[in-house]
Amino acid sequence: MDQTMLLLGQTLSLSAKVTGVLFLAYIYWKHRRESAFWWSLSWVAAASSIFADISENIYLLSVAEAFWAALLFCGTLCLLEENGVVSRRIKVISAIPVVTSLYGILIGVLGYSSDWFTLLGLPYAVSALFITISGLVILSLKDFYNKSALHLGGVITVLGLHELDFPILRLVEWFAPIGFVLGSVLAILSAYFMIKFVFTEEFIKVEKPPVEINFTPGVMMVSPEDYSKIKEMLKEVPALAFVRDLNVPEAWNAFFITNTGKGSSSIPPTNLARILDMATRYLREANEKGVTGVIVVDCPEYLKAYNRFETLAKFLASLKDSAVLHNGVLVLITDEGAWEKREFEMLKRILR
Repeated sequence: MDQTMLLLGQTLSLSAKVTGVLFLAYIYWKHRRESAFWWSLSWVAAASSIFADISENIYLLSVAEAFWAALLFCGTLCLLEENGVVSRRIKVISAIPVVTSLYGILIGVLGYSSDWFTLLGLPYAVSALFITISGLVILSLKDFYNKSALHLGGVITVLGLHELDFPILRLVEWFAPIGFVLGSVLAILSAYFMIKFVFTEEFIKVEKPPVEINFTPGVMMVSPEDYSKIKEMLKEVPALAFVRDLNVPEAWNAFFITNTGKGSSSIPPTNLARILDMATRYLREANEKGVTGVIVVDCPEYLKAYNRFETLAKFLASLKDSAVLHNGVLVLITDEGAWEKREFEMLKRILR
């Protein structure tokens, strides 16, 4: 292959990957999305694979590709977790490409095999398979992230499929230039669409409300009878609401709490971690923009039906702390009669 063409392709690919690292790291720093953190690290591994390829060290190439695939897959699973689709525990399977690569390296170092396919081909194929699966998983989120998921998921899927042909076509002389150019273009497109994806991801964007909010930072416990008054007072405020009653002002960013619904606007009542994460990010961004963030929860009794009281109390205490820390307001709609006397007294002590 022409050395000038090779150097140009490697330089462009490396530039795209380093750019991906920087932008994704910024998104993580700004919005604390764990998926952006792992994806940022994945581009570090992807960039290191270029140096591994230059050195023609098959062990280094195998492990670099394995970490690129593992970290990309881990970030994709984090994206599912942030949307309440999977449990945090499932991320352990992200280690499979790295384990496969290290096992191949061990076989080579101990002298049990010098076969190219065993040392690099098979580990590389496993890594490529995980990259392909990552792309397909992102594609499955098109209902939540629209075209950005289609673009990113599509190009990563194609990249993974292309890398799957590496063990078969690596030594085919006529295909090498084609494969190199295609791989470089797909890597550049992957970095580009991933950067676009995280900048359009569903972070809570807070606009300055057209009305002044004269609430004291902290918690407001409101009875169901007075809920309609709160809706009227906050009808022009972009509050973040977690509700069972979908009859809310259009300005609110409302999420329906349900154990049966699916989609971008519903959250299971057991996923208190996701609610707390969304609320914290919203309150932080609101405070940074000089806006009083308002969180509305109209269904604490429903949440109690699916969680232990102690768990719910800790969750509400964390919500209250976040509201106070970021000069926001937590509006809790609740009926005293729905709680045991001991429970309601504890709630009042925790939330005052």
